[in-house]
Amino acid sequence: MESLPNSIDECHKGMRLLLEMVNSLTKRIESLEVENRELKERLNNNSSNSSLPPSKDFKKKKKQNNRQSSGKKSGGQVGHKGHFRELLSSDQVDFFQRCPLPAYCLCGGKIHSQNDYMRHQVYELPPLKLDVTEYQLKKGCCLDCKRHHIASLPEGVSWGITGVRLTSFMTDLTTKYGLSRREQKEFLAAHFNFNISLGTVFNKQKIANAALETPVSELLEFIKKSPSIHADETSHNRDGKTQWMWGFVSSSAAYFSIHASRGKKVLRSMVSDFKNIIISDRYAAYNVFDSSQRQICWAHLKRDFTKISEKDNKIIARIGKNLLESKSLLFNCWHKFKSGKISRDSLLRETRPMRDRIGELLEQGAYTDSTLKISRTCKNLLENFNALWTFLDIENIEPTNNHAERSLRPLVIWRKKYFCTRSDYGSDFVSRSASINVTCKLQGKSSFEFLCTAIRDYFAGRKTSALVLTG
Repeated sequence: MESLPNSIDECHKGMRLLLEMVNSLTKRIESLEVENRELKERLNNNSSNSSLPPSKDFKKKKKQNNRQSSGKKSGGQVGHKGHFRELLSSDQVDFFQRCPLPAYCLCGGKIHSQNDYMRHQVYELPPLKLDVTEYQLKKGCCLDCKRHHIASLPEGVSWGITGVRLTSFMTDLTTKYGLSRREQKEFLAAHFNFNISLGTVFNKQKIANAALETPVSELLEFIKKSPSIHADETSHNRDGKTQWMWGFVSSSAAYFSIHASRGKKVLRSMVSDFKNIIISDRYAAYNVFDSSQRQICWAHLKRDFTKISEKDNKIIARIGKNLLESKSLLFNCWHKFKSGKISRDSLLRETRPMRDRIGELLEQGAYTDSTLKISRTCKNLLENFNALWTFLDIENIEPTNNHAERSLRPLVIWRKKYFCTRSDYGSDFVSRSASINVTCKLQGKSSFEFLCTAIRDYFAGRKTSALVLTG
C-alpha cells in the first residue's frame, strides 16, 4: 500500500496525477464508445440499408404475410382458364407415325376403323452430331518457273479445326452459360463426341476476343450519343489484385471495360465528352459531372434513409423515418405519372412539397454531430441536391440505376464462379463478350448470330462494325 502524502504539495501533486488519469480514461472510454457504435452499425448492415447483397445478410428479416386466407385449397381453382400448347401445322412436322388400332375390343367384338384420328405431337432432341467438311485444295505447279501452288480456302473458313458456328457456340458456353474450359471440353465430348484439348478451347476464345475488338470499341461512341447513360462499377479480381469492371449502359447498348482504378481518371478517359444525363449512385468519382448533368439513384438513397432510421439516437432515427415517408409519397406520384394517371405538369406540382420537405430534413441531418456519418451523408446530398430531381424535370430519365445493376448482374455471377482473370486477354475477353451479350439482349437480337458474323468476318480478314447491332 502506498504511503499517504506528508504535505499539501504532495497532496496537490497526487490530485493532479489522479485528474490526468481520469481525463485519459475518459478519452479512452469516449474512443471505445465511438468504436463500439461503429462496430454495431457494421454488424447491423444488410441489403436493405447498405450495398451488401442479400446473400450477405447475417439475419434475414421475415416478411409478415398480412393477407387473409381465402379458405380455398392451393393450386388451380375451379373455372381457371387453362393454357395449352397448340399443335403445329402438318407442314411444320418433321416425321409422321401412324398408330393402328387393335383388331378386336376387350369384349371380343371387332373394331371398325373410322376415317379420323387423334393428333399427338412429341418434341424430341435429334441425335447430336457435328458436320465435318473436308476441303480438298487442288495442287499445281507453274510450267515456267516451277513454282508450286495450292488452292485457297473459301472466304470465312479458317485453318483451325472448328468452323464459325462451333467456335461461336464454344464462346457462348463460357461467357453466357458459365462453363469452365474443362467443363466445356467434357460437354463437347459427351454430347457431340468431339474431343479437343484445353489448349484448343483457349485458342478459340482468343479468336472470339480478337473478332469482338472492333465492334465493342465502337459501342461506347454509340452509347455516348444517347440522351442518358446508366453507369456503375463492380470489383474484378485480376490475378489476385482488385480491379474494377466499369459499365455504361443506354436503353439499347452496353459497354463494359476492366481497369485497375476506380477513380475519376477512368471516367474522364472514357466519357468526359458526354454532355447528357448520367445516372449513377453517390460514389464520389461521378462528381466529375455537374449536378445538372446527373441523376442520383433513389434505390441507393432508400438504403441510406433506412440506415439513418435505424440509429439509436431517437432524433436522428426520426429524421430517417421522415425521409423514408417522403420518399414513398414521391414515388407514389411517380408511379401515377408512369401509368398515365397524371401529366408531367401535375407531377411537378404534386412533388414540389416533397422536394422542400426532403431538403429540410437533409438540413436537419447535416446539423447533427459532425463526427457522425449521417451528417456527412446529408451534406453530400445537399451539395448534389439538384441531381436528385432530374427524373422529374427531363423526359425519359429513370430515378434509379437498376438498369445498370441488372446489366452487371451476369458478370457478378460469372465472377463468383471463375474467381479471376490472369491476363489482359482474359479481362478483355470477359468485358467484350459481356458487352455483346447485354447489347443483344437489350435489342432482342441473338448474340450467337452476331458472334457468328464477327468470327466469319475475322476469318475472312474483314472488320465487323458495331452498326450490325446498332444500325
